[in-house]
Amino acid sequence: MAIIQTQSQKQTQKLTFKQIQLFNIVSLHTVELEQYIANEMAANPALEYDLEQTSAEEDPIELENDSDNEANEDFVSEGKLGEDYDYTDYMDRDSLDDYKYEVNNNAAEDDKREQVILESNHFTKGLISQLDMLSISEKEKQLGMYLIESLDDDGYLRRDIGELADELSFQYNVVIDEAELNSVLDKIKQFDPLGIAAKDLKECLLIQLKAQKIQTKDTFNAINILKDFMQELSAKKFDLIRSSLKISEEEFKDALDEIKALNPKPAGVSNETTNKAVTIIPDFSVQVDGTHVELYLNQAKQPALKISEEYTEMLNDYSKSKDKSLKEASAFIKDKVDSAKWFIEALQQRESMMVLVAKAIVKHQKQYFITGNKNDLKALILKNIAEEIGSEISTVSRIANSKYIATSMGNILIKDLFVQGMTDSNGEIVSTNEIKQVLINCIETEDKTKPLSDEEIVKLLEKKNYVISRRTIAKYRDELKIPNKNFRKIAEGAAA
Repeated sequence: MAIIQTQSQKQTQKLTFKQIQLFNIVSLHTVELEQYIANEMAANPALEYDLEQTSAEEDPIELENDSDNEANEDFVSEGKLGEDYDYTDYMDRDSLDDYKYEVNNNAAEDDKREQVILESNHFTKGLISQLDMLSISEKEKQLGMYLIESLDDDGYLRRDIGELADELSFQYNVVIDEAELNSVLDKIKQFDPLGIAAKDLKECLLIQLKAQKIQTKDTFNAINILKDFMQELSAKKFDLIRSSLKISEEEFKDALDEIKALNPKPAGVSNETTNKAVTIIPDFSVQVDGTHVELYLNQAKQPALKISEEYTEMLNDYSKSKDKSLKEASAFIKDKVDSAKWFIEALQQRESMMVLVAKAIVKHQKQYFITGNKNDLKALILKNIAEEIGSEISTVSRIANSKYIATSMGNILIKDLFVQGMTDSNGEIVSTNEIKQVLINCIETEDKTKPLSDEEIVKLLEKKNYVISRRTIAKYRDELKIPNKNFRKIAEGAAA
C-alpha cells in the first residue's frame, strides 16, 4: 500500500489572552474605563499616575485628512506589544504627550456628563459562557462569538445568515459557508434563555414550546397554531383557527394560555432586570458652525499614566545582582513593568482606533449633524467603515456599541449612526430611514375606511422608485409599530 504525502494550507486565527483583553478595553465606555484603570493601578505597582502632566487645549480632529495611515495597523495583532523596548521610553512624561486621560477642569466639561439608562450586556456574557463550555473547534467558537454579537437587543438574529457568512469571509479572508454558520447557530439556539438567536417571533416561541419536557395536548395545539396560523393569530382570526384545527373554544383558550406564558423577548428579561442608570461621559463631541462640522475627542478626567521610575531602577539594579533572591525579585518586577507597558500601549491603541472610527462615521453623516434630521442619515453599515479604515468589522462594532458623541441634539450612541440601505430603481443607495418616512406618509394619507394593504404599499413605493418586497414592508411596519390594514380600518360612519 503506497503512502501518499500531500501539502495543504489552512488559515486559522486564535485570539491570545492579550488580544481578548484589548477587545474588552475597546468595549468600555469612559466611566467603565476609569474604574478599569483604577483596578489596574491597584494590581500593578509599576503603573503610576503622572500628576505633573497638564493637558493642552484639544484641537478638533481633521475630518478631511486621510493621511494618517499608521493608525490603520491591524488592531488585534500583537505588533508592538510583543517587541523589545526601552523602559525609559515610558518614564519620561514628555514622551507620553500623545496619550492623556485628562481634560481642563471646567464647567463646560462637567456638562457633558449625563445620566442614561445603559443597556446591560449580561445576556451576551451568559451566552459566551455557554459557548465556552461546548466541545467545539476554535473556528466554531469564533463563529459563535460573531453570531452572539450580531443579536439584537431582544435576543433575535434578524440578519440574513448569508450576509453574515459574507462578512466573516471578508473579515478573516477565508471562505465561511452558510452551512457551517447554521451548524453553530443551531447550537446557540439551545442555550438559555430558550428562544435566543431565533430569526423571528414565530421561531422564538416554537423553540420554547418544543423544548418543554412534558408535551401536553395544549402544547401540541399551541405548536400547530404558531406553525400554521401565525398570521391569522396576529389578525385575531380566532374562529378561523379553531375551525381549521377542529378544536373547541376551551381547547383553543388553553393553547393560547400556553403561548402567552412564553417569553417573546429572550434577552429582554435579562436586560430589564440588569439595566441601570449610569453616568455617561461622551467620548466625542461635535460642534457645528453653519456647514462646518468639527469633531473633538473628549479626554476622560484621569491623569496620564507612566511606568514607575522606582520600579525601573530596581529592575536595572536587581538584574545585575548575583544574589539569587534578587534575581527572582527581578523577574517579578520585569513582569509588572512588561504588563504596565502593555497596558499603556493598549490604551493608546484604544484611543487611536476610536478616533479612526468616529472620524470616518462623522464624515459620512456630516449632513445629519448639520440639520439634525434623521432622514439625512446616509445608508451606512459596519463593513463600510471597516473597509475604509482597514480594520475588522467586530472592532468597529465594539466601538459603535459603547461610545457616545455629544451634540446640540443630545448624546448620540455611535451605533445609531449606522443605517441599513438599499438600491432604488435608479441605482442609487437610499437609507431605510428615508424609505420608512415614505411608508409613514403613505399610511398617514390613506383612506382609513379602505386602508392600504402591504401589497398596495409596495406598488405605491415602486412608483416612487423604491423597489421593496411585501415582507420588507411588513418588517418596517412592525419596527414603526404600525398595525396591519385590519387594525387600521375605521368604519365609514366612524370616519365621518
